[in-house]
Amino acid sequence: MSTLITLKEYCIQYDIEPAFLIELEDSGIIYYQVAGEEKYIQEEQFEELERYIRFYYDLNINIEGIDAIRHLLQRVHDMEREIKSLRNQLRLHE
Repeated sequence: MSTLITLKEYCIQYDIEPAFLIELEDSGIIYYQVAGEEKYIQEEQFEELERYIRFYYDLNINIEGIDAIRHLLQRVHDMEREIKSLRNQLRLHE
């Protein structure tokens, strides 16, 4: 079972505005679990969220830019996996 933290607690811990996280959710970049009136962020998203916080607050990249970067990084990751698979196939035929 993953660790959950409320949206409020996360914002206090990282000194960020809740509106930023709400924009990320509205854009489909992150998701929350809702229980009653509280929104929770799963631990699995913490690393990714920290990256988005740096993009937004340190590099002044807007939400649309974050989404574009996220898609590009996913494509690079997919391509790396494909290259690894192709290399393994080549080794079998050598």
